[in-house]
Amino acid sequence: MSSGLPTRAVGPATPRPVPRSGSARLGWVTVIALAAVVLQVTVMPYINVADGIPDLIAPTVVVIAILRGTLVGAVTGFAMGLLVELSSPVGTLGVLALLYLVIGAWCGRYCSRDESSTLTAPLVLSVAAALVTQIGVMIFQLMLGTHMGASEFIVSVLLPTLALTALLSPPVLLIGRRLIGPPRVVEPYSMRT
Repeated sequence: MSSGLPTRAVGPATPRPVPRSGSARLGWVTVIALAAVVLQVTVMPYINVADGIPDLIAPTVVVIAILRGTLVGAVTGFAMGLLVELSSPVGTLGVLALLYLVIGAWCGRYCSRDESSTLTAPLVLSVAAALVTQIGVMIFQLMLGTHMGASEFIVSVLLPTLALTALLSPPVLLIGRRLIGPPRVVEPYSMRT
């Protein structure tokens, strides 16, 4: 049963698959994700315009997904959303985790495309991810019975959040590219065991 990857002998008769390219730098993915969650929960609530708070998680999930693919993006998005919900007083456990999982999986499709090496596409995806997150949370809040007028939501929450997220996205994207490296799809069969 051959996986198509070159093998090397580890012991007397146990060959292991060897990835064709360099390290996936998944340790840096973990460090960036944890740092973003800590900053989102501790610092970002104090940076607000009207009722809008910058979404640092959205550009972080986008950059990780664009640089490491759908699987790593989805898992990281889910973990970051769940950590934010567990560490801050929100009454909707699992909603952010689900939204960021979808965003990570969706943005991970761009990993093998040429757009992943530019700055424009990840920036647009970061703002779109923040938009999807805000609208998703608002829809869930409406289902729970919380009422906020559409114009009030757009003016006092949505637009300031998108503007602040757009301002924070380029540094997040540049730091992520510097630490994680060039785009590389990471799948379970391509990692060392």
